[in-house]
Amino acid sequence: MVTFYKPQKKEVEKKAVKVNCTDLDLQGRGVARDDKYVYFVEGLMPGDVANVLISNVKGKIATGKITKIIKQSEKRLKKDCALIGTCGGCSLQHIPSDMLIESKVKGIEKLFAKALPNPLGEPSFVHQGKNTEYRRACRFAIRGDHGKLHLGFREEKSHNLVKIIDCLCLSERMNNAIEPLNKVINSMKQKSSLGHVEFLDSDGALGVLLRMTKTLSDEDAALLCEYGKAVNAVISVVEPYKDPMRISKVETTRERFIYGSKDDLFITSHGVKLKCKPSSFVQINKEMNEKMIDTVLSMLDVKDDSKIMDLFCGLGNFTMPIAATGAKVVGVDIVSKMIEDARENAKELGFEKASFEVADLEELFENQSWAKDNYDAVVLDPGRQGAKRAVLFLAKKKVSKIVMISCNPLAASRDSLELVKAGYKIKQWGVCDMFPRTSHVEMILEFTL
Repeated sequence: MVTFYKPQKKEVEKKAVKVNCTDLDLQGRGVARDDKYVYFVEGLMPGDVANVLISNVKGKIATGKITKIIKQSEKRLKKDCALIGTCGGCSLQHIPSDMLIESKVKGIEKLFAKALPNPLGEPSFVHQGKNTEYRRACRFAIRGDHGKLHLGFREEKSHNLVKIIDCLCLSERMNNAIEPLNKVINSMKQKSSLGHVEFLDSDGALGVLLRMTKTLSDEDAALLCEYGKAVNAVISVVEPYKDPMRISKVETTRERFIYGSKDDLFITSHGVKLKCKPSSFVQINKEMNEKMIDTVLSMLDVKDDSKIMDLFCGLGNFTMPIAATGAKVVGVDIVSKMIEDARENAKELGFEKASFEVADLEELFENQSWAKDNYDAVVLDPGRQGAKRAVLFLAKKKVSKIVMISCNPLAASRDSLELVKAGYKIKQWGVCDMFPRTSHVEMILEFTL
């Protein structure tokens, strides 16, 4: 009988260890060191002295949880919300914004130093804005409690919901609409069919979207109309739908407007008015979005005869301001409904040199006519998964300038490596504090050949 060697698992120390926090990592965790380990601890910040119980060890790296803060940092901020520590939305509220954004910048520099042959160097810009009331869009889950429904956010590291009456990060108009909506949904006959709710505080009216698992009844629609009048909101529902014109009666979903005009819901992107729907994806931080667009346009240095490609374009957050300069621009996205809305907006605005295409940029798209054209520059703003296939395509295409926006530094470092291997250099980079009080950050990188 063969006996296989089984390495013994390293015993995790059960006794709390006293540590002095000196740094923050990219995720906003406190970093401490002693002769044995480098510790990464959530909730710890530079200047804190604490007892930490180790939960996991890998080599010289240990993660742990605070059991007691012996001495608080003089810079630690006091809680400004009763739900801090329960709601998962503002997990890094205790860290001053300047310290937090600095730690994100240093974390990005370290990450890219490991991924790329040459260091990034100092950022060319660090855009910051308000730490509260900065969100213009949010999604609420629904919680049932003794037969009554409440709007809520997820607890930190849990699927449980925290009841929300108002939130420091939301705009005043959204906060004012929460409690009235709570009353309405509890009066609805179909409240058990309600999935979740989305708010969009547009530059026009407030947008409110309800996602339903059943077709909304006329009775409940009337209740929502009254709510829309009371809070000056455009109301829509996403519900199951079978197209009567199709032979195949496959059930899909549709967004149906219940109250308000489509013309009342719009966002302003760098001075360009874009009509939208309550379901439309928009950058949640209006102030930072404007600074981000300013930065991207300055990097592109668009001329009248420029030809630009905007990948993962959505509603046209970058496409439309580029079109407003008079340049020719092609926006590409997988979401066909967003592309339809973008086309309608471009037509209304008279942007004849702006066109939009539907394509899955993670699948075969290279043979489409728009992809074969030549471009002076490319903008890409992918989701958190990054743009692995699109970047390989661009590397072969040898576009002279690429501007990449990313909310995931790890994916950005992977995609940047492909461009660097193809001969691109990072001319400048920086960050936008799009998500204050959290571990998230938005990067912008300019690549040139």
